[in-house]
Amino acid sequence: MVIPLFNEEESLPELYQGIVEELSSRSGDLEILFVDDGSTDGSFSTLKRLQKRDSRIRIIRFRRNFGKSAALAAGFQRARGEVVVTMDADLQDRPQEVGKLLDHLEQGFDLVSGWKVKRRDPWRKRAASRVFNFVTAFLTGVPLHDLNCGLKAYRREVIREVKVYGEMHRFIPVLASYRGFRIGEVPVDHAPRAYGRSKYGASRFLGGFFDLLTVIMLTRYNSKPLHVFGILGVVLLLAGFSIQAYLTAGWLQGRWIEDRPLFMLGILLLIMGVQFIFFGLLAEMIAYSSRREGDYSVREVRVVEPEETSSKSLVSLPG
Repeated sequence: MVIPLFNEEESLPELYQGIVEELSSRSGDLEILFVDDGSTDGSFSTLKRLQKRDSRIRIIRFRRNFGKSAALAAGFQRARGEVVVTMDADLQDRPQEVGKLLDHLEQGFDLVSGWKVKRRDPWRKRAASRVFNFVTAFLTGVPLHDLNCGLKAYRREVIREVKVYGEMHRFIPVLASYRGFRIGEVPVDHAPRAYGRSKYGASRFLGGFFDLLTVIMLTRYNSKPLHVFGILGVVLLLAGFSIQAYLTAGWLQGRWIEDRPLFMLGILLLIMGVQFIFFGLLAEMIAYSSRREGDYSVREVRVVEPEETSSKSLVSLPG
């Protein structure tokens, strides 16, 4: 278990008890890794008291609040299990739902995300989340209903290959799907917030769409940036050329065009089109020079060892 938290002192004992009750009966070793993302309340003291009771608890404490992506990255780096489950510490993600994710993971998936079918959040937050999830699924081709759900289960190879930074934690399924991992989704129960308050505001959603553009560039066009800049450049060139051709036809008929705003717009579009094409060519050169082995993902390597063959059975072939 990897659990990032920020000022969740009141929910931690109940969260710990729920995890132990849900997972202690399952086979395999349990590790609970709490990542304290610079809490200013008594969260760290509570974690230390829990750790004295259970040696399976490990604690990472940040010097200040670095954000959820940084907390997950630190947890992923230090997690020792072959299966890693993440969840928020506010108890809106129920520990009793973890078993569903693990059972679904055993059906051949590499990453299983929770889907809060009935969210216990204010309507504004629900509406913004639906729009965000719909746009993300449409643009990325990853048909998940709830990218923002903190309850997820991963096989170790996923967290080893997918790098999390900035605010990219919500797009881990998209990044994993791009590398060929099998993504699944399972409905989970979502509880109303019992303690504290939400740490996210409206600015989170605006930043999320900028992160979405970054993810699209990193996945679809990371190795072919000219496909983006080139298409934009050609469209602008055609628009500028069309405007200038229209004005030229008028000029040949005796109409004065130099002081028309449309004339300046056509020139601007032509210049921008050329610039976008050159941007794409420069980006292609950078992408080519920085290409590395990590650009692909290997699921497995199978080698059949050749049987020992005596020298008598060797046959010389012509040439």
